[in-house]
Amino acid sequence: MSNPVLDPAGLQIIWSRLISISEEMFTTVWRTAFSPVVAVVQDHGCEILDAEGNCLAHAPSSMPAFNLAMPVVTRAVLARHPATTIQPGDVFVTNDPWLSAGHLPDLCVVTPVFKADRVVAFCATIAHANDIGGTNDDRRPRTVYEEGLQIPILKLYDRGQRNDTLFAMIAANVRGPAEVIGDLEALVAANEVGARRIAALLDEYGLTDTAELSAAIQARTEQAVRHAIAAIPDGIYRASTQFDALTEPLTLAVTVTVCGSNLTVDYTGSADEITPGGINATLSYTRAQTFYTLMCALAPHLPHNEGSLRPFTIVAPEGSILNCRFPAPVNLRLRSGWHLNTILFAALAEVLPGRVMAGSGFLAAFQARGKRPCGSDFNVPFFAGGGQGASEGRDGRAGYIYPSTAAGMSVEVFESCTPLLIHSKAILPNSGGAGRWRGGPGQRVVVSLLPGWKAPVELLMTPDRMTCPAPGLAGGKPGAPVRVTVNGCTPAPDSTFYQAGYVTLATPDDILVWDLAGGGGWGDPAHRDLAASRHDREQGMIT
Repeated sequence: MSNPVLDPAGLQIIWSRLISISEEMFTTVWRTAFSPVVAVVQDHGCEILDAEGNCLAHAPSSMPAFNLAMPVVTRAVLARHPATTIQPGDVFVTNDPWLSAGHLPDLCVVTPVFKADRVVAFCATIAHANDIGGTNDDRRPRTVYEEGLQIPILKLYDRGQRNDTLFAMIAANVRGPAEVIGDLEALVAANEVGARRIAALLDEYGLTDTAELSAAIQARTEQAVRHAIAAIPDGIYRASTQFDALTEPLTLAVTVTVCGSNLTVDYTGSADEITPGGINATLSYTRAQTFYTLMCALAPHLPHNEGSLRPFTIVAPEGSILNCRFPAPVNLRLRSGWHLNTILFAALAEVLPGRVMAGSGFLAAFQARGKRPCGSDFNVPFFAGGGQGASEGRDGRAGYIYPSTAAGMSVEVFESCTPLLIHSKAILPNSGGAGRWRGGPGQRVVVSLLPGWKAPVELLMTPDRMTCPAPGLAGGKPGAPVRVTVNGCTPAPDSTFYQAGYVTLATPDDILVWDLAGGGGWGDPAHRDLAASRHDREQGMIT
């Protein structure tokens, strides 16, 4: 049998098989997870890595930030446990924000794949735990110690034996331990599925390991990415933006340097890390969000592996809000990291106008927490999307969850898990930024307690885009900002909303109205096509 790795057609088939295996892993997590944040919202990712911990393939539905974190974690596992010491049945776990996906709720599980008593690959999964302990008050932590349970790289299973001590430690430190432990076991199961499939694939094609396969796949991907970068004129491209912090807006700045087939991103000029409040991003998370944004603009249809990364250099000053130092608080790292797409797209808008978009309204979420009459706790997220930023030649869409790839929470599932009633979830007219191409409109979500419910419910929410709306590009206008009202009133500066990050619905008469941000527009609004404006009015996008 000829070597399939040397044959382009054979290599494509094997790579497609690897992607299919990783997608089966993703589906396994989705079908066996306990918590709605994984089983419904799909806040997880799965990846196959070679024996050195380099990415081979990931599930197409995986969270982009997770895809970049799993190789870092796997290589850290190898640094602590060399391959010659790893045994069949070993399974590793960590939630270190400086290695993994940037905050403690994201649990990463790594499982080795063996062939002939030798580690030939790894399967890795990450999922957002429904709870990781720590304070409910995300605005006040001064260090990561206050944000929850920290798990260094440890063995979750040792030669197939469950580490009951570690499981007990996790269960004792989280709210809703049945859901958290159930999700953790779902990750273990997904990795086991992947490991079996990879071993069978290697046998089928007569491969003794993944080394030659990995080198071939990564080399071709690197070549394709370099070709995309080389099409950009050499130069230095800059942008900056203001973003909502916790008290006053802060600045993010970027310099993108293109030189041949190499691209460097430098965040010098961005704000320093801050406390209290966990809006700091670790460098691992900053790199992940940066790479994801660049690939969206440069090669959106190219499957990712380690070769994709080689043409890029991504740096941020140590001690900045995009490269915070341990033990800075990080639980709200989305509040800084999600804005990287906005400034990167702005920096590249002049040279890639048809491939970037104006600022988006982002994912918006709240966490409903309280007690049922039986005394058990509920802790359920609600996810929805703001408006997409417009691009040259295209209006933005409504209900667009970006840069996250999470799904929106089903209203029916949310209502079945909580004593809350979603009265309406509808497009918000006049919220998309005006432009030659209009920004996507936001949404209005109206929430109350169920009639007859007597216990209070806390809604933890730290919405973005309240002070600094999604900016437009090329003369387009910003989208409408986020707005939150309870019983018709905006929360006061000394309210729990601003001081602690939550609002309380005490009786069924209390009504929360949550307006999600609209996306920014593109181009001069005076040049908008009249037929497009008429269509917007007919569809209720504008009044």
